[in-house]
Amino acid sequence: MFLTAHRALIDDAYITIDYARNLAQHGQLALELGHQSNTATSPLNVLLLTGLILLSGAPVISVGILLIASLAAIGAALSVTCARLGCSRWLAAVAVSLLVVNPLLVSTIGLETYLGLALVAALGSAVVARRPVAAGVVCGLLVLTRADLAAFALAALIAVAGSSPAGTRARRCAQVLGVSSVVAIPWFAASWWWLGSAVPDTLLFKVSEVWVGNSFAVGLWYYELGFPLAVGLSVLPAAAGLIVLVVWSASRARLVGGPVGLLAVVWGLGAILHITVYLLLDPPPYHWYYGPALGALIMLTVLGMGRPSFRLQWTVSTLGALLIATTAGFLAARSWAVMPISSNWASASEYAALAARVPSGATVATFGEVGTVAYFCDCTVVDRLSDRAQVVDLLRAKRSAAGPVLRTLLDWNYLRLKVDPPIHAVYRFAFAEDPTGIHATTSWRAYAGQMVIRPVN
Repeated sequence: MFLTAHRALIDDAYITIDYARNLAQHGQLALELGHQSNTATSPLNVLLLTGLILLSGAPVISVGILLIASLAAIGAALSVTCARLGCSRWLAAVAVSLLVVNPLLVSTIGLETYLGLALVAALGSAVVARRPVAAGVVCGLLVLTRADLAAFALAALIAVAGSSPAGTRARRCAQVLGVSSVVAIPWFAASWWWLGSAVPDTLLFKVSEVWVGNSFAVGLWYYELGFPLAVGLSVLPAAAGLIVLVVWSASRARLVGGPVGLLAVVWGLGAILHITVYLLLDPPPYHWYYGPALGALIMLTVLGMGRPSFRLQWTVSTLGALLIATTAGFLAARSWAVMPISSNWASASEYAALAARVPSGATVATFGEVGTVAYFCDCTVVDRLSDRAQVVDLLRAKRSAAGPVLRTLLDWNYLRLKVDPPIHAVYRFAFAEDPTGIHATTSWRAYAGQMVIRPVN
C-alpha cells in the first residue's frame, strides 16, 4: 500500500515530515529552520519519525517504516486479545487487513492515525489482561500521539473501574492515572517551557477555523458527496461496530467485567467519546479526525463477538475477506495522484513543481497549504503554522471572546510565549489565470486559475 500511496501524501502529512526532518537533520523543532514553532499536533509521531530519519536518512521512507511498525503492533495486540477471547487469531488478521485497505485511513498515511490505532489496540489488550500499569503507559502515549485520544484513555479508566473488585478499584484506577501522568506530563512541561505552550497552536487554529456550511457533525456526508465509494467503503465496517456495541449494550449490560464488555467500553465507548470531543470543539471536518473512531469500531466489529461459533467465525471471515477484496480492488484501480479522500487544493507532485519555481533562499507566503511546498522548496515558506507572530492576533481575539475559565487556561498555556518579529515575505503563492502556471487537478477547490508565484508588492 505504501509503495503507491507515498506519492500522494496529503499536505498535513508533509507538515509532520517537515518537523521530523528538521529535528533529525538540524536539531530544530520547527516547520521552517530558524523559526521556532509549535504546530506539530502529534509529538510522539514526530519523535518516532525523527529517530527513523536518523537511522535511514530518508524522511518519506521513514513514514513507511513507521506505518509497517504500527500495523505490526496492531496485529500483535489483536492476536493477544484473540487468544484471551478464545477465538481464532485469523480474526486479528481480518481486522488488520480491514484497517490496511480502509480508504479514509489510507488517506491519513504520514499522519499519526495508524500509530494511534496501534495504541488503541494495545490499550484494549492491556485492559482485557487486567494490567493497569501497562494500560497507564499506553494512555500516556495516546495523549502524546494526539491530545484528543485522551477520550480512549477515559474509556479505559471506566473499564478498569467497572471491572475491578471494590477493594482494588481505587488502587487500579490510581495506577492508570499515575503512570499515564508520568509518561505524558514531562513532554507537556518541556513544551510549555521551551516552546511557549503546552498544547500546540494547532488547537487554537482549528477551533477558530470555519468551513462555511460544513462542520464535523456533517463532515462524512460532505465527503460522501465528493468521494462516494471511498467514504462508503470506509464507513461500512465501522458501522457494523456500532451495531455490535448496541447489541452488547442491550443484552450484556451486566457483563462489563468480561473480555468482550471491556473491549466494548475501550473501543466502542472510546470511539463515541472521541466523536463527542470533536462535536463539542466543532472544528472543520478534516477527514483524519474521523480515523481513530472508525478504526476502533472496525476492531470491535471483528473481535466484539467474544468466543463465536465456528460458523460465525467463518461468516465474519468470509464477509471480511469480500470487503477487503472489494476495497483493495477499488484502491488498485486508482491513479494515486491524490489520496482516495483529500481536501487539498493540489496534489503533492503539483505542489513540488510549484516549489521548484521559487528562487533559492527566497521568502514566500502561502495561500493556505504549507507542508508540501515547505518540504520541497529551498526557501522559507511563511504561514501561520511556521510564523508564530501570526498566533498573537488570533490568541488576542480568542482571549477577548472567552469566558473566565477558558481565558485562564489560555493565559496558563501561553504564559511563556515569546514571539519573534514577523517573517516578511518577498514572494507569494497565488491562483491566477496564467497558462504558464501550475495546473491544479484536484476537484476540491473551485477553479480559480493556475498556481503561480508573484512578488508581494
